[in-house]
Amino acid sequence: MLSFKKFNGSFIIFRNNGVELRFYKAFDFYKVVGHSMDPFLREGALVLCSKNLDSINRGSVVIFNTESDTTAHIKRIIGLPNEKLEIVDGILQIDERVHELDASFKFPLTIFNENKQWELAKDQYFVIGDNIRHSTDSRSYGLIKKSQILSKLICKIW
Repeated sequence: MLSFKKFNGSFIIFRNNGVELRFYKAFDFYKVVGHSMDPFLREGALVLCSKNLDSINRGSVVIFNTESDTTAHIKRIIGLPNEKLEIVDGILQIDERVHELDASFKFPLTIFNENKQWELAKDQYFVIGDNIRHSTDSRSYGLIKKSQILSKLICKIW
């Protein structure tokens, strides 16, 4: 399912003390297509994303391609490199413990009544949609590599 559509409109060049700042080289605009990130990002929302990927953390929302297609997807990073993730009786555990609460995402995650397990390598991430029960994500297409990440969400514009 298509999760995101890159916005190919004209970009504004801002001037600050006579210096041109060309934001379109470091940033991308996307329009949300689909419901996998409801209620945080509704279909039709326009978002600003940074191509600077230095600070990807648990809870970061990223835009990426899967290995099977070049369609841009948007999901939230839940699993970080070198972690072990398990779904035990429907509850997501990270390194054999249940996360109680994260500032950017509500834990514990209850994900159906299933048992699965992933061990992430040094450059792999586990991503999931906020609309957990209606999201195609790492549970379906597997882990993503850092090289597949295109940009990181900065803010919703509308």
